[in-house]
Amino acid sequence: MSNYTCQKCKSKLRASEAYEYRGAFSCEEHFDEVIEMRNFERNQIIQEENNKTKVFKGLDLTDSTIGKANKALLKPRIEIASKESLRLNSYERGDL
Repeated sequence: MSNYTCQKCKSKLRASEAYEYRGAFSCEEHFDEVIEMRNFERNQIIQEENNKTKVFKGLDLTDSTIGKANKALLKPRIEIASKESLRLNSYERGDL
């Protein structure tokens, strides 16, 4: 029966009716809108992930004395940046 759901109108679709873009499914009518929604969400996630790591740019995070001190001071931020966000996880599963 229906294996897919349009992300826009929520209609149930058979495999032969479903269009897929970056893990999101749509009916023929809403394919362009789903592409726009998916691209917008992707760009938002890229920006969020960049914001988590931009604080480390240019910093010494090696095993040198300064690098160890930087890692100690930034430990909470490093831990947060290393974890996959719920939004990224949701995006990768194809949820909108």
